[in-house]
Amino acid sequence: MMFRGMLKIVLIAIATSQILTTAFTLLARQIDAALSPQIVTVFGFVTCGLVSMWLQADARRAFCLAKEKGFVGAARDGEVGPQIAADCPHRWLVILHVELNPAAA
Repeated sequence: MMFRGMLKIVLIAIATSQILTTAFTLLARQIDAALSPQIVTVFGFVTCGLVSMWLQADARRAFCLAKEKGFVGAARDGEVGPQIAADCPHRWLVILHVELNPAAA
């Protein structure tokens, strides 16, 4: 379960980083045509790390809010993990947090 959560984080972070790096490169090359490839590479790595941390923090925040408002309940017999209401706002973030932290849920 944790592997699936980390895979989601990695795929979202890489996709977002690629989009932002492409936009950064296009804009930066208009300002300086001799832009160093190292700058673009560093921007891509930093963006990927920041998106990953932001997504994990947002998932943690969504889980805490959902738990506080009663959208997260105890696990039923024969099921793994807590029950998450279908009308839970940011449900996919709550599920992501549960996948990343199965013991904490």
